[in-house]
Amino acid sequence: MIQLCPLKFTASCWLVAFAISAKASEPDLATLARSEFERALSYIENTQLTLFATTKPVSTTAILGKLQERIEAEADTAPDRQSIDWQLPVMRGLLSETLETFNDQYANYISPQQLARYNERRNGNFVGVGLKFRVVANNYPIVIGTLLGGPLSKSNVLPGDRLISADGQDLRNLSSKEISKLLKGPAGSQVTITLSRQSNSTHSVLASRRSVDLHYARSETLQNDIGYIKISRFGSRTHSRVEGLLKNLLHRKVQGIILDLRDNPGGSTRAARAITSLFSHADTIYCERYKNGSIRNIPRYGNHQTDKPLIVLVNGNSMSSAEIVAGALQAHKRATIIGSPTFGKGLVQKVAHLKDPLGGAVRTTIAMFGTPDHQPIHGAGIVPDIYIESAADFMFRETGSLNISDQARLLQRQLREQSVRQTHPVSAAELITATDIQLARALVEIRKLASETNG
Repeated sequence: MIQLCPLKFTASCWLVAFAISAKASEPDLATLARSEFERALSYIENTQLTLFATTKPVSTTAILGKLQERIEAEADTAPDRQSIDWQLPVMRGLLSETLETFNDQYANYISPQQLARYNERRNGNFVGVGLKFRVVANNYPIVIGTLLGGPLSKSNVLPGDRLISADGQDLRNLSSKEISKLLKGPAGSQVTITLSRQSNSTHSVLASRRSVDLHYARSETLQNDIGYIKISRFGSRTHSRVEGLLKNLLHRKVQGIILDLRDNPGGSTRAARAITSLFSHADTIYCERYKNGSIRNIPRYGNHQTDKPLIVLVNGNSMSSAEIVAGALQAHKRATIIGSPTFGKGLVQKVAHLKDPLGGAVRTTIAMFGTPDHQPIHGAGIVPDIYIESAADFMFRETGSLNISDQARLLQRQLREQSVRQTHPVSAAELITATDIQLARALVEIRKLASETNG
């Protein structure tokens, strides 16, 4: 382990040591914080790629020296010299600065609060009331809908309602983050939500907070016998949900499957491997190239489910794990890719959690990834087999949790149309009446593939 003062314990080092561990009841916490800081630096040095760095990364020794200087400077003005509380922001700030030197937009220090939100998105659940809403400038937020299976799913809350207050706290002009903080809380606690409807009369509902699942995948049957699966992002459990949806579609005897990955920002690479494996027998899903130049082929994960004809829809907002799935299925000639070229984010991030009291995590870019045949994805993306650019594809965008009602989905469309009338007044009518030409072409192509398979 790197020591704070590696060579000689000078007078200034004694000052740092005193500042970190003077309080008799806190020496263990101070030692833990310093140890985690050093471990974070070591992790960054050993894993972070230098692809985008414009200057040579600062050495660990220099960073530790900088920490020493800042602790000395802060110690004299600290409200409680013996407390560790004022030292933690110094360490966290220095970790952020260290990662910024790599000029990598995907690498950063994640604060404890940010880490909690990150884990919610990744794990696909949170403790709250299960309400999807949209902030409106100079007005009260509008309810998009309740999350199916959540605490409010059977309550008197409808799409289009206005959120007036939470436990008496007025919600007008508050940010989405501020409103979410008021609605969330410990499991079992309650919150009174006041809403208004079109008549302007108000009513209140009492909600008990509990764990709420976020479903990042949904399915339906198109044209009676074509299965459609939409995946909005790859959470840690998304592959299990997709497997269940797929089994249900196969039970209905669908002729083929359309997998819609448009506007999917990525997420869990394990989920991407598992979903690819549902449709392919291939042993390798993608490859990773590390800092030392070595290349590792990443294997399949989970069981194969179907050889039914498959179409994958992508666009310029399909990123990361979405590109892993599309790239693997294309490389193994298992699916036809339709749409526009994907974003081209071929970088693998890893989040290393840090123990308390330092807390939070460091996220580093540990590898570049490519297709199973070692074609790079970063900066290149996946080029569709059938190229169809659609100026109106944003009109059919679905993001975030998909476990909302059809009525909520309809409201989302109506709000999008209102926005288009304001932002694109000249082309609004054309955009609003446009058909989803990418999905329409997918239906044509899946029919051809099904006919060839059955014929």
